[in-house]
Amino acid sequence: MKIKVLGASGSDLPKHNLSSFLLDGTILFDAGGVTSCLSFKAQQRIEHIFITHAHLDHIRDIPFVADNIILSGKLKQINIFSIREVIEDIKSHLLNYKLWPDFTVIPNTQESILKLNIIEEEKTIAVNGYEITAYRMNHTVPSVGYLVEAKGKRFFYTGDTSSAPDTWKKLAEKKLDALIVEISFPDSMKEIALKTGHLTAQLFFEDLKLFNYFPKRIYITHVKPFYKSQIKKDLKNVGQKVKILNGGEVIRI
Repeated sequence: MKIKVLGASGSDLPKHNLSSFLLDGTILFDAGGVTSCLSFKAQQRIEHIFITHAHLDHIRDIPFVADNIILSGKLKQINIFSIREVIEDIKSHLLNYKLWPDFTVIPNTQESILKLNIIEEEKTIAVNGYEITAYRMNHTVPSVGYLVEAKGKRFFYTGDTSSAPDTWKKLAEKKLDALIVEISFPDSMKEIALKTGHLTAQLFFEDLKLFNYFPKRIYITHVKPFYKSQIKKDLKNVGQKVKILNGGEVIRI
């Protein structure tokens, strides 16, 4: 597994790209910051996009990837996957001919640039040699994280979430090679984190106690750049080794 971190920021600022993780060049997890990071040739390689939830910083570049493909004349179809609520939001509020053309019917319904696919929670699907399973997370809108498995290796990407003990209990027996988890706010802003459906270091490590096996590696995403230094201090206070992602890293599992 080779995961290229296109973006891992909780805010859209210069040199801080929004959430996008590219697996083996063909499978994308969230699409907040894609087109500014990938050449058109690399965008052409994308076959599947798994979306955690419909907030703009996780779906923003879906329309621009589609636009680049159709304008190039090198037509291909990209599969968009998520749970029903997320797919319906993308269709109703993004690809609705008001905010953007509906690339699920362009150039036609049979050969559309984008194909929306509803997946069921905790039902595993096979994609490009990987088994991918969606688990419900705890956010202000319907949201999932993804367990990705292949050849005895596995990682989990949370997307946006607050404390989610029910999900962690379901994953307690999984021996994760990597956990990519959001921490958006410092511990001093716990109330705001809870109200907005996000994590602090303290909230996350309380949840992590539910795991029977500690993940081999933990990567922190969606950090608000304004609070990065404080979040670093909070993570040191917990005493566990973790890495805050900046974007541009390559994670090999």
